[in-house]
Parts: sequence; structure tokens; C-alpha cells
Amino acid sequence: MQKILIVAGEPSGDLHASEVVKQIRHKSSAFEFYGMGGGLMEAAGVKLIYHIEDSAVMGISEVLTAIPRFTQKRAKLKWFLQEQRPSVIMLVDFSGFNLNLAKFAHRLGCPVIYYIPPKAWAWRPSRARTVAQTVSAVAAIFPFEADFYRQAGAQAHFVGHPLLDIVPTTETVAGARAQLGLDPERPVVGLMPGSRRREVNALLPVMREVANRLCRRFPDCQFLLPLAPGITISTKSTRSMHQLSDSPFSATITTVDSTQVHAAIRASDLMIIASGTATLEAALIGTPMIIIYKLSTLSWWLSQRLVQLTHSGLPNIIAGEEIVPELLQGQANVERVTAIAEELLANPEQRIAQQQRLATIRQQLGAPGAATRVADLVLSYTQH
Repeated sequence: MQKILIVAGEPSGDLHASEVVKQIRHKSSAFEFYGMGGGLMEAAGVKLIYHIEDSAVMGISEVLTAIPRFTQKRAKLKWFLQEQRPSVIMLVDFSGFNLNLAKFAHRLGCPVIYYIPPKAWAWRPSRARTVAQTVSAVAAIFPFEADFYRQAGAQAHFVGHPLLDIVPTTETVAGARAQLGLDPERPVVGLMPGSRRREVNALLPVMREVANRLCRRFPDCQFLLPLAPGITISTKSTRSMHQLSDSPFSATITTVDSTQVHAAIRASDLMIIASGTATLEAALIGTPMIIIYKLSTLSWWLSQRLVQLTHSGLPNIIAGEEIVPELLQGQANVERVTAIAEELLANPEQRIAQQQRLATIRQQLGAPGAATRVADLVLSYTQH
């Protein structure tokens, strides 16, 4: 049987890669799958060389501390490439790790498909030339991304965004609130501090204090804390959140399992959300939001000098303008976040206006079926 090597380094990559594997297996039984990934890839039939449990890091200083273990993993994957000679390798996001593998595979003559390529349009545009020189095909998830890579000389295909197949858009607010046991008449605010422990540690204290302060003006407000896969918060720490505030008002924050994240977003009148893929999920569902984020001091200093974008949140990047408030680094403080949240909760017309602008985002992300199109692209290179 032919072998396909798939390398993903984060939970989102694990999810999107697993969907491609399912489509390939549906189309053909002629392949064995190996790679680095998580539980979803493993469940889809990938024999894991490495699990991604300790791979997801964010920020330049955080990446530096992880270099030794990444070097070890990359060496093992290179050994697999050289000894097993798979028919094709599919890299999924995780550019700091995967670009080096792409160069090695190219030297071996192994076709390389890069699904969710490096965000060279945001920073380090020279990486686009590296991709064009070493990757057989780019499977881009944004139309402007495909154009960017074509201009750099890559064989780029716009496959559509994989979230279009994952994020439900037909569930009603009433249905989501019933599913989560919420009072349908009381306002709901969702808190999403990120999918990495470092993000949660930086943003959750801000969010829980914002929740406490919102209780002063909206004492009947309900708060949800959807947890990303792999993130756990003890019942004790959740109950004691309000104890860190001087406010006599204490927010009761209900944690929501990762399987109900989309229901929590749909149920919410407003999301306070970490910059990342979750902002695009909220945009597709149509829930108004405030985007916040904090990096380490070193990572922030470097990002200000390297990143070539006006906006941070994906909805704003896609729209080309700020349709969602962004509060980054020092601005992501309790006072600023609370003030904007109070304004949005007190003025439904402002939330409706944001929803109308978010509705345009979906139209720019192509049609559902990204995993099928990527599977076809991968299979086309196994026949070369």
C-alpha cells in the first residue's frame, strides 16, 4: 500500500487533517496514513509517530523554549521520509515546524501539499518564495491567500475554508439556550480565552473580572465559559472566580464542554473572545464579539516590528476594516473591555449592525467541501 505522511501541530490542524483523511479513505483504500497529530487524526486512521499534546505554542518567546523537543520530532519525521518514502506529504498549518520538513521532502523528491499555508501575507513575506520553491501545491483557505501565493510563483488552489463544513448555522438562539439550560429571557455573555494554556492564563483573569463588573449594570446576565479541547478548569477555581474581585456583585460563570462550544456561541448575545480561529467561528454563527489578546512582552515587541497587518482578528482581516472591536496587549484591560461590552449589551442596534457586517464574511470564504477538494488534490499527486 502507498503511504501518506500528514503533519499537524495544533488541535485545529488535527481537526482539519482528520477530515481530509476521512475523504481520502472514502475515495480509496489504497493508502496507509502516518504522521504527527492528535486524537482526531488517530481516530480517522492515522498511525501517529508523535502526538501533539505538547506541540501547541504561541508567541516567539514561547516557541524558543520548545525548540529542543521540536528538533527531536522533526528528526524522527525526516527519518520516516527518508526510510519509508511516502507517496506524498501533507503539511497542515504549523509553519515554524513544517517549512523545514517541506524543504527536506522536496530534496527527496516527495510531493508536498501545504494545507493552510504560512501566513506570509501577514508577516515574513519571504516565506512565500520558500513555499513556492519547495511545495508542489498550496491549498489556500482564503481567496486573497491563493492570489498572494500565486504571485509568489506557487501552484495555489483556493479550496474554501474548512469551518464552513464544521460550524452549524441553522440552530436558533432559543434552541441553543434550551440545550445549555439557560434562561431564555436573560442576556448571555460568552467568554472564550483561547485554546492554549498560556492564552487562558493571560486572558481568563481579565474576562472573569469583566464578568463581575458587568453584573453591576446587568445583574441578571448569564455567563458561559466554553472550554477548548484539552483545557480544563477545576470546579473549585470556577466557583472562586468572583472572590478575586472587590465588587459585591459576583458573576456565576458556567463552564461548557468543548462539544458544545458552537451552541454556547449561538446562545450568547455577546462574545468576549481571544483572537484566533474562534473569532471566525463566531462570525459564521453571527454572534457579536469583542476580540482581545495578550502576548508576552518579547513576543509583542517583535510582532509590532514584523507583522504587516492593520488588524489582528480574522473577521477584520477578511473584511479589510474593523467591524469587530479589537483590544490588544495593554488595551486588553478590564476597564476598556467592560466599557465596550456595556455599550454593546445596552444597545441592541449596535449588535445588530455588527451582525449584518459579519454576515458578509461567510460569502468571502467559498463553498463548503474544503476537505473533499484537498483530498482530491492530495490524490492527484499520488498518481504522478
